[in-house]
Amino acid sequence: MKQFYMILTIVVVMVFLFYIPGYSHDGNNGNAHGGHFNPDSLILITVSGTAIIDTSMVNPMYYLDENGDGQANYHLNFGPHWYHPDDSNALRPNEGDTITITGGQHDSSMFDFPTIVVYEINGEFWRDPYNPFWVNMGEHTHRGDHHQNGCNGFAFDWMNNTVQTVSVNGVALVDTTFVMKHYYLDKSGDGSPDYYLNFGPPWYEPNSEAARPNYGDQINIVGGLMSDSTMSKIIVYEINDLVWRDSTTIGQHFGGGWMHSNMTDSVRIHDPFDPDDWMQVNPGWRQMSGGHHGGMMPDSLFGRMLEIFPQNIPYGENQNIFAAYEIGMFAENRQNIMWQDGGCGGHMNFESNASFQLHYNDIQLHGFDIDENTIQVKYWDDQSSSWITVHDAIVDPVDNTITFEENTISNFIILTGDQVTGVDTDENRLQIEEYVLEQNYPNPFNPSTTIQFTLKHDTDMILNIYNVLGQRITTLLNGPMTAGTHTVDFNAEKLSSGIYFYELKVDDQRKIMKMNLIK
Repeated sequence: MKQFYMILTIVVVMVFLFYIPGYSHDGNNGNAHGGHFNPDSLILITVSGTAIIDTSMVNPMYYLDENGDGQANYHLNFGPHWYHPDDSNALRPNEGDTITITGGQHDSSMFDFPTIVVYEINGEFWRDPYNPFWVNMGEHTHRGDHHQNGCNGFAFDWMNNTVQTVSVNGVALVDTTFVMKHYYLDKSGDGSPDYYLNFGPPWYEPNSEAARPNYGDQINIVGGLMSDSTMSKIIVYEINDLVWRDSTTIGQHFGGGWMHSNMTDSVRIHDPFDPDDWMQVNPGWRQMSGGHHGGMMPDSLFGRMLEIFPQNIPYGENQNIFAAYEIGMFAENRQNIMWQDGGCGGHMNFESNASFQLHYNDIQLHGFDIDENTIQVKYWDDQSSSWITVHDAIVDPVDNTITFEENTISNFIILTGDQVTGVDTDENRLQIEEYVLEQNYPNPFNPSTTIQFTLKHDTDMILNIYNVLGQRITTLLNGPMTAGTHTVDFNAEKLSSGIYFYELKVDDQRKIMKMNLIK
């Protein structure tokens, strides 16, 4: 039987080597190929059986015999051969081991039986498909929090107190199992990672020409080094002498910060990917009694602020949200006080007001057709189970900022507004005279859609795709185009479900429209 799997594996691997360009460079060496999975597309399954291992290749292939007949019923995807969990004692199985696997099942293009992307083995954590690895910055991981009690939470606690700027050279390793790729650096040249590289969320792009590396690229990284008991992590500041992010907004805690009861200076907490989003906690913040739901407030708290996708905000139905934020407040035991009562959406009452500045961009504003004159800030109140409007918020339409002060610190904050009515303004008439941008079709779509536009004369134009945070995903067209009607296809196979925007720029005019990817 084992010879059968040896022959089968050799045949399959040869097919992939000859017919899939770049397969030998995807970093998975057969263990995780067929990846770029959106975790939402996988079927959660738990199965038990006997491990079957093919060791004829450079890196073993793992299978599971569920019914004891000596034949494989599942292929097990443990990720790249060098992957191991950073906070678990779980190990890959040996031949003949009795194992229980929990993971994401999908139809395999390599075998006649399904593949399972392993999440747990024998009750031990292996990997979290929902863990936002772009915030994987300290000793603590966050599995289970992100879909707990029907909520999606991404605020994470503090990282190491010391961040050392380093410059390291090596080979890039890329785990492509999920859409959100994970990047590592092999400094020693032994094919295993020495550092985890944090490039930020998948939508983040620097203003420079710097790009994320491909598997096998020789790279030089300058960044903030944090060491823990497992694998050292580097927050990338530069790659190959090109700036990736401004290190001054990172600090020692990736934008977050500590606040203490006896502090005399204010502490400003930044969204690490937009320095214009911040929360400032002022001295005298700690309530001596009657704190969070009447409990005693800790002497010290660690604050975290992140802008998140509007669709990931719980309780957001019918709110017309165009921007959303999550606030995390962590005690010294790493417990998120906002989740203290077994659910998400908690709040705290400070003794002194905290100052807030929230920043939005034109892509978000025009993509959701928001009337800028109607913008409101709201925070979630878990006691009344309702959104509370901040009435004294000041909107600056020039800098696209909203500022306010509030002593109620909520887990969730949203920006909402009324949609623009269909008024035929001079600007709209001018755009119609110059060009027409149609609604994409089909819409909703999966995974491809067509965008059509008509130009009234030869002109230079740009067609961009953005995510719901207003971050540019890709540029489909950029250059001269002749007059007439044109179509371009957009393939979102590697993107997750959600709202996206497409923007047509002609001369000094632009039009932004919304499309919906449903997988």
